[in-house]
This record gives sequence, structure tokens and C-alpha cells, in this order.
Amino acid sequence: MAYLAEIRAKWRVVLATSVGQASGYSIVTYINNLFTPYLLKQFAWSRSAFALVGVALFFGILIQPITGRLGDAYGVRRVALVGVVGGPLVFVGFSLMTGDLWQFFILTLLHLIFTSGATSVVIYSRLIAKNLDRARGICLAIAASAAPAVAAVGVPFLSRVIAVYGWRMGYIAVAAATAIGGVVALLLIPPSADMAGKMGHEARRVPTAYVNILRSRPFQLLIAAVFLCLLSFTLQTTQLKVVLLDRGIDSATGSLAITLFASSTIIGRLLCGIALDRFPAYAVAALFLGLPGIGLTLLAAGPALAWAMAAAVALLGLSMGAEGDVWAYLVAKYFRTEIYGTVLGLVLCAMALSTGIGALLLSLMFKLNRGFTPFLALSAGAVFLGSGLLIFLRQHGGDESP
Repeated sequence: MAYLAEIRAKWRVVLATSVGQASGYSIVTYINNLFTPYLLKQFAWSRSAFALVGVALFFGILIQPITGRLGDAYGVRRVALVGVVGGPLVFVGFSLMTGDLWQFFILTLLHLIFTSGATSVVIYSRLIAKNLDRARGICLAIAASAAPAVAAVGVPFLSRVIAVYGWRMGYIAVAAATAIGGVVALLLIPPSADMAGKMGHEARRVPTAYVNILRSRPFQLLIAAVFLCLLSFTLQTTQLKVVLLDRGIDSATGSLAITLFASSTIIGRLLCGIALDRFPAYAVAALFLGLPGIGLTLLAAGPALAWAMAAAVALLGLSMGAEGDVWAYLVAKYFRTEIYGTVLGLVLCAMALSTGIGALLLSLMFKLNRGFTPFLALSAGAVFLGSGLLIFLRQHGGDESP
């Protein structure tokens, strides 16, 4: 089937995946930064204490493989339903916080359970990985671009809601939007594409062979690269605006920078998706995932220059967009579809471990009164090393079946 013809034939699969990811956990990446300054100010939480909330991402280590396995066994619709119902309820919970940091921690943990597991890329991307071949890269990119596209349009609106009506009403608005989007996504999924029947039965019957997966050289390279490249993830998704303010950027310009971050993510995902369908995946992955090393270096240098900060934010956004394509594409390339969710869940475990350790390191820097600079420099070095490891995937071809 021709490239564009395959996209036209599977448009409901692509649209369902796009809407599902945009109304699921992916959107949180772009809205957390808007709430953080207001929460820190109103509740007088210290930066070091707030950074420790990122430790909740450690629980993603348990959640992702479980939900990925469930997706392989029971299909996307059944697993995603849990997040479609639970996610909005958690946002309502955020709006009711009274000031204790443990409330924010508990709600963050619940959000991981309901949305990071049930409505993340590990679940929805299975639809594209199984149903598309020639246009897999660009369709993964299109689906992953839905969340930043919504953010690019919705962040200014949400910022206005928070500024005028308060952060509590902002959380209520997010709850309503994610609930509506989640229901639409479930209705769009074609029953034949979900494969919850026969495929689910086969997935439950066939052993996952975790030992063989862990011994696979491509898997080991992916895990190492994920861990090194994602140390700064918590900072990018919760404190990027705070970093910009710390560097002397005013609040209004900082909000515009977050919009630039979201827009750059869209561009990064589309460019990376097209490149993955046309060039060696290992080279594309190494290039795009190495970009934040430059951005983090610019932020670490700390010049109060608008162009330098804008360039840093744009590079971070380009790479974060590429991540939405790279990990899912590489898993589909090197592993059998029957264990796609399981393997991708394990890869995302490494992401959760890395972000959790990154949160601890960031908190430690604040306790030592070192500020953002040492953490930014350390993260930049880790990114350069991690992206370089992906070059070694060249030795392993593709479509391996552990």
C-alpha cells in the first residue's frame, strides 16, 4: 500500500491515537509549567521540596510494564477507559488542594496510575504500530503532535483562565477538556484495529519472555539511552518557566517561551517522523535526541539574552517532540508486535527511573544552594552520551524477535 494511501485507509486509527494522546497524559507535559509558579507562591512551597514531587515518577517503573502488558493482552479501548474516567477526576482533586505538599504528591501519584499508564503512548501507539507499516513514522509523529498542537492553542487560553479566575478554575477547565477528548478517542477506535479479541487471547497465551528481552542488545542500548537523555525531564515539564525567570526573563516572556516550547515540539515530531520513514532510524534518533544537550548548555551558561533562551527552549522542544516518535518507532522496529506494549512499557520504566533520579539531583542542588546551573550542565553531558549510544544500533539491523 502506498505511503499516502495507507494513511487514508487508516485515518480513524491515526485520529483515535491522536485524540487519545492529546487528552491523556501527554498534555500534562505542557500545562504543569503554568500552574507551578502559582502553587509555589500561594502555598509557600520551597523549590527543593517541590522538586521532590518528581520522585513520584519512580512509581511509573511499576505502572508502565503492567499497563503495556494489559494493552497487549486486552486491547487499547479497555485499558484506556480507566484513564479516561480517572484522569479528569484527579484534575478536580488538584483544584481542591488546601496547601499541604503531600496532597500534591498523592494526586501526582494517582495521575500516574490513571493517565500515565492507561492513556500514554505505551497504550495508544499500539494502534499505529500494529496497523501501519510504510507510514508508521509519520503517523506516530502526527499522533504525538496532537498534544503539543492542543497546547500551542490552549496554553494562552488556559493562562488567561488562571490569571483571571485562578489556578483552581484552571484545573477544572483541564478536567473538562480531557474528559471530552478521552470519550471521543474511545469512540473513534475501530473494533478491528483494536484487536482485543483474538490478538488479546494470543497475547495472554504466549509468554512474554522477559529474560530474552532484557538480554537483547538493542533493548540494553535503548534503556541506557533513555536513562541518560531523560534526566532533565522533570525540570523541562515542571520548572522550565522557573528556570527562565531565574535567568532574568520576565513572566510574560516566560509564558511565550512555553508556547514556543510546545510549537517546537510539534515541528520536532513531524520532522523526526518523516525522517524515520526515510533514513536509518539509529541516525535520526541520535541526531534529534542530542539536541537538548545544546539547549541545556545554553541555559546553564545563563545569559539574560532573549535569543539565547529562545534557542534553548526551541531545541528542548524539538527533542521532546522527537522522543514521541523515536522510542515507539524503535521498539516497533526491533521487537515483535505481540510484545510491543510490554517492551515499550519497560523502556518507559527507564524514563520514569531517570526522571525520578533527575528530580532527586535537582532537589539536592537546591539544598546545597547550587541553583539550576550544575544540574543543567550535568544533564547536558548525559544527553550527549546517551544520544551517542544510539549509533550502536546500526550493528543490529532491525526487526529482531527476542
